[in-house]
Amino acid sequence: MPQRGDGGRVRASRPLTIKGKINVKKLAKNGMTRSTKAKLVTLAAAMAYAASGSSNATAQQVVAEAAKDPTPAQLPVRRFHIVEGTLDAALEAYRMQSGIAVKLEIPQEQLVGIKTSGVSGLYANDSALRQLLAGTGLSFRFEGADTVSIGLRHSDSVDVAAGMADSVAMGKFTESLLDTPQTVSVVPQFVLKDQQNRTLMDAVRNVPGISLAAGESGAQGDNLTIRGFTARNDIFLDGIRDFGSYYRDSFNFDQVEVLEGPAGVQFGRGSTGGVINEESKVPATDKFVNVQTQFGTDLTRRVSADINEPLPDLSEGSAFRLNVMGTDGGVAGRPYAENRRFGIAPSISFGLNSPSRLTISYFHFTESDTPDYGLPWLFSQLAPGVNRHSYFGFPDANFLRTSDDILTLKANHSFSQNVDLHTIARWANYPRDVQITEPQLCSNAGVSTPVGGYVSALPTSAYNSAKTCTYTLATPASQELVNRNQLQIKSVEGDLWDQTEVTARFKVAGVRSNFVGGVEGGQEISNPIRTSYTENKINSVTPTNLAHPNPQDVFSGIGYTSSITHLKSESVGVYFVDTLKLGRFIEASGGVRWDLFDTVFNLYAPPLPGNATGGTLTAAIAPIEQKVTQPTYRAAFVFKPNTHGSVYFDYGTSFNPSAESLSLSVSTKLLLPEENESYEVGAKYSLLRERLKVEGAWFRTEKDNARETDPTNSNNVVSAGNQLVKGVQASAVGQLGGGTDLVFGYAYLSSHVIYSQVFPTSVGFQLANVPKQTFNFFLTHNLPFKLSAGFGGNYVASRTASSTVPYVPTSFGPAETFTAGSAPCATSATPTVTTCYQVLSTAMKQVPGYWVFNAMVKRPISDHLELQANVYNLANRFYIDQPHPSHLIPGAGLSALIGASFRF
Repeated sequence: MPQRGDGGRVRASRPLTIKGKINVKKLAKNGMTRSTKAKLVTLAAAMAYAASGSSNATAQQVVAEAAKDPTPAQLPVRRFHIVEGTLDAALEAYRMQSGIAVKLEIPQEQLVGIKTSGVSGLYANDSALRQLLAGTGLSFRFEGADTVSIGLRHSDSVDVAAGMADSVAMGKFTESLLDTPQTVSVVPQFVLKDQQNRTLMDAVRNVPGISLAAGESGAQGDNLTIRGFTARNDIFLDGIRDFGSYYRDSFNFDQVEVLEGPAGVQFGRGSTGGVINEESKVPATDKFVNVQTQFGTDLTRRVSADINEPLPDLSEGSAFRLNVMGTDGGVAGRPYAENRRFGIAPSISFGLNSPSRLTISYFHFTESDTPDYGLPWLFSQLAPGVNRHSYFGFPDANFLRTSDDILTLKANHSFSQNVDLHTIARWANYPRDVQITEPQLCSNAGVSTPVGGYVSALPTSAYNSAKTCTYTLATPASQELVNRNQLQIKSVEGDLWDQTEVTARFKVAGVRSNFVGGVEGGQEISNPIRTSYTENKINSVTPTNLAHPNPQDVFSGIGYTSSITHLKSESVGVYFVDTLKLGRFIEASGGVRWDLFDTVFNLYAPPLPGNATGGTLTAAIAPIEQKVTQPTYRAAFVFKPNTHGSVYFDYGTSFNPSAESLSLSVSTKLLLPEENESYEVGAKYSLLRERLKVEGAWFRTEKDNARETDPTNSNNVVSAGNQLVKGVQASAVGQLGGGTDLVFGYAYLSSHVIYSQVFPTSVGFQLANVPKQTFNFFLTHNLPFKLSAGFGGNYVASRTASSTVPYVPTSFGPAETFTAGSAPCATSATPTVTTCYQVLSTAMKQVPGYWVFNAMVKRPISDHLELQANVYNLANRFYIDQPHPSHLIPGAGLSALIGASFRF
């Protein structure tokens, strides 16, 4: 008998042999409940279907058969409203609302008594039907664009919920993925599950054109680059900016959506290279419990649970869902790094089967980590002779503590099948308390100086910047001292936001139009308090040896408050996007947005302790305000040669104000916003009867007014840079039948500085953290004995550390004396310098590329239990995963994760 699993997952029994008949009507007369009757009707249908000659179907054959015929993913996304009730009535409503003819492979009377939870909302035709049939033991296949066949499928495990996504969850996007004129990569649940992705950063490794970076000194948490430009502030949760500085866990993800290319019209400031949207799990009408336990060779211990409970007694279509997670583990190859995290996400929905729907959700996430900022640079490369397992911090004194709270309210009302109003309101609070040790050897070069050029000073010791750094690439590691720079911040970030949109479908002069218009706004705050341990250019924290660091050293640094900051930004945005259906083959879309971004900055800098010098003695700085008003635009055309594919052109703009990341100063308040312009030409296609979706694109994004800080005077910041990234990208996602799933992605990025006023030697060089090539793949396939195995990997090409200082001097000549005013190393900040050093050699400051391979094997033990094992970094490669101009974080070494999933 079919059994219901998590999230609409259906597990049907093995083939049956009929030796008798079940009189369902007679049993019903004897007082059988409606629920029991429904189950027996389904069982009778199963027996009848088995007797008809299909009793040898396997799970693999079922998936393959269903995939042989096209699904209507290429058809428009529609507004469905089918209430809970009997399945026969629901299928008739589906036929009327979708225009799809329904053909039954079982007798009509066998549908009597089978109930469905209905479907309400914006869905493609196949997605709506999949939800209607959830929990019924029935499945479907399309026999063309306008006919669907429904019958019983025999399988060991037929998953009707975890298919490929065919639309973006956010209401801003009215079209299916096939018809959206932009590169959109959706990391679905089956990928997250097969790879056992536990974090956002793990999930986006499945998307080409993305590279990871280490956390900044002022902001920890997830940091990444999309198509060549930082996306640190372009991470969204359910369509609203998720500003907090924390490491996001995947336990409450339904799917991860990556929209590449400027998206200023939809999201406001930022989004130069694209945005990431995490779509949260929400209550469903099915009852299920899914519990996962995992244990790893890196000492990982993790438990998570996903519980959904319908609440029929509360109101029509109400349900409660709870996701909870606790994890404690290390990082393979990094002996002192540890991640201790806990999360809980309850949510409740009302009116799931009605025109008016309301969801209230709460998200709480805490971290108590022992952080790791990895290994030090020496000029252009990882310090030679360093041990990959070396830890330069203080395990008992370093910490990263966050306690994030996010309260969200979502409300939707469908006035009709064509008009929908939805709003989302959020309050978020992100406290953070962090102290991390950053290992350093020598000071960073301020500019790139070519061979034969001159500099006015040699690199200085990171431990004492008053002394020259005497280390070279040939210096033995046992003779080098590593400075333990302390990054200590206590901060609270906050967000209060509302976003209201209307979606409408209508015709004007015979032209169909899909319209989205909205208004959003609120305030964001940031209140960091920073502590310094440097007095008179000397770090009071004890250094350690490069070859033999001692994590057991007692932390004895003397810290003092260096700055207290309060910043508040208030903003509002008004926007619309309209898509016109210009006949069968052509669609045109366009949008405009207007943003107001008003920021007020306050700084208090306490006097330095004792007679310390080298910092500001200003007791306070008067409030600084920056008010930016900026329009953004988007235009696109889609040509549909047939119902399975599309070719598109897309143009979009975005902007980056200097206060974008909630940071401002006297030197940046008057700067114009950075402005970004992007062009993209691409194609999307569904192959193998909708089992494989592929897309490819060529794109070009240019940034004007890029901000640059004078290396000789940090108070001199100008908007004078130009940067360019262009390239090609291709990806494929498929569920090919027979248990074969595929994820593939490749991106080639050509990035360089076009113009720089302050750093002219950087022109023509690669941008920071932008690999020329990225490649990812993961393939799973069913094996004998009910086993399923997967194998995949990632390739990331070499990356530079800085856009403005791509290469650095590595050796120098002796000091040379010149007359005042004639020295070749003189600058506007040091016009009278007389001593110079000639640069004898230079090297690119970059990290090498790398390959990493991973594998997976899993096996169901029963309908309720599945075992899975994942192995990461099979070759135990030593590589730099997250570069930063001042430190390098290596990737995890070889590790294994073994887990069990329980479904009830």
